Amino acid sequence: MAKLRAVPLLALFSLICYIRAQQVPDRRRDIVFLMDGSRGVKPGSLLKMREFILKVVNKFTIGPNAVQVAVVQYSDTQTTEFYLTTHDSKNKLIPAVKKLRLRGGNERNTGAALEYVLREHFTASRGSRKEQNIPQFLVLITSGRSADDYRIPALELKIAGIMAFSVSVGHPDPIELQEIAFAPYLVFQTPSFQSLLQIPKNVIAKLSTLGPPIVITEEPTITITQVTTTMLIKRDIVFLIDESNNVGQVYFSLVRDFIIKIIQSLSIGRDAVQVAVVLYSDDARPVFYLNSYNTQSEIVAHLNGLRPKGGRTLNTGAALDYVHKNIFTKATGSRIEENVPQMVFIVTAGTSADDVRPPAEALAQEGIATIAVGVGNAQEEEIKRIAYHGHRAFRVADFQSLETIWNTVISSLIYGGVTQIPSALKKDIVFLIDGSAGMGQSFLQVREFLVQVAQQLDIGPDKDQMAVVRYSSDPSIDFGLDTYLTKGEVLEGIRRLTPQAGRLLNTGAALDFIAREVFSPSAGSRRDIGASQILVLIT
Repeated sequence: MAKLRAVPLLALFSLICYIRAQQVPDRRRDIVFLMDGSRGVKPGSLLKMREFILKVVNKFTIGPNAVQVAVVQYSDTQTTEFYLTTHDSKNKLIPAVKKLRLRGGNERNTGAALEYVLREHFTASRGSRKEQNIPQFLVLITSGRSADDYRIPALELKIAGIMAFSVSVGHPDPIELQEIAFAPYLVFQTPSFQSLLQIPKNVIAKLSTLGPPIVITEEPTITITQVTTTMLIKRDIVFLIDESNNVGQVYFSLVRDFIIKIIQSLSIGRDAVQVAVVLYSDDARPVFYLNSYNTQSEIVAHLNGLRPKGGRTLNTGAALDYVHKNIFTKATGSRIEENVPQMVFIVTAGTSADDVRPPAEALAQEGIATIAVGVGNAQEEEIKRIAYHGHRAFRVADFQSLETIWNTVISSLIYGGVTQIPSALKKDIVFLIDGSAGMGQSFLQVREFLVQVAQQLDIGPDKDQMAVVRYSSDPSIDFGLDTYLTKGEVLEGIRRLTPQAGRLLNTGAALDFIAREVFSPSAGSRRDIGASQILVLIT
């Protein structure tokens, strides 16, 4: 088995999402009821479901400026009974609910039904007011396990901000209910259809108080390993840090620790990443230059002793100008003449007293990429003006939330323009992905992560090559290094990936398989001609 050596690239993207609901006074709601119409539901049971829906909707004001209601019935297929905008008053809605009849069907395809309501009902063309920030609710009423895969559609609903309720009647699988529900407190279980009529009060309470969700991301476990050769990433990075009264002594330590964590993930050295630090408020002051230190330990030791001087005024424009003219110079260690990527990483917690646009544009024209992080009172529009691209502008509500963007920030620093990586350095990149059932809820974002990486690579027979292997008890190759010759083919191959549901997770055997069967010349590896061999393990 080839030796595997970790390199300081770390995780590149936030993949796992969790959702926190907030309470708001707005009484407008869009509610879609998804009713189980499979063979497990008898005509008498349908009457109880109808009565349940009537009890819920009777408590709301119905109309285009109040609560809108839709109903869908499902089994093998899905049937829309009526859309959100079909009935614009309670007088019209109540008779429509009373007319509901059992459609019948054999299978209970809950996954397909979830996908259907997201596609056909939670859209502006069908009356959804999601774009107006009106809370969107799905109330699923089901009597048993899904016959198809529900995990991906349930995750798509969560990502879209649709708050799903799992209302079950005699359901034997509480895990399924929890995975479908927006949050654990939106699972309601009853032993029979008769007892279904005992829970409308609790459902109404949640529908009445929950507002639009806040979707937050956190990182999965992503390990990037390099085999046999080293991919050298050179950067000159200047950290420009707000030390004004907007930050203060207590919160400055959080910013400092955030910067230290970033630096500890980088390969520091004269032939790798060089770092400078500048503090600013009324004016800018250098802490150390790009050529001051060439080891990580020296930089961290200096930063640990750093203290802010404070200041009432925040002259961000002048600070950017100072960095441009005084730090990105050959005398202070800049390697701009060697075509090494030059980057500014700014953290600011307030609105600038001067104009940031001219210095930000001057940096961009010089080819210096600016990544901007705004905290608290920092204005989003100003952060976007500072950043060299909208995707490199980040804003968090408070200093404690800096951790939530760490992985994305690392991605920006490492892949801040693929053209900045020497084109002569060929890369064979293999993604080894957890194929067990545990990956289910994260699979969509994993696939999107692969798409984003592929889009940044220069893919071709004499350029970068990419492979995807998934594993649980045994590994299997989705596509190898020499399967696809163009970026378009690779992207299409990634988009065709579907979730797997293996049980055991034999990581050691999978790593051995990769070294023996994938990183080999017969499988398309170019290790014998010096191409970097990179393994990305996602579990």
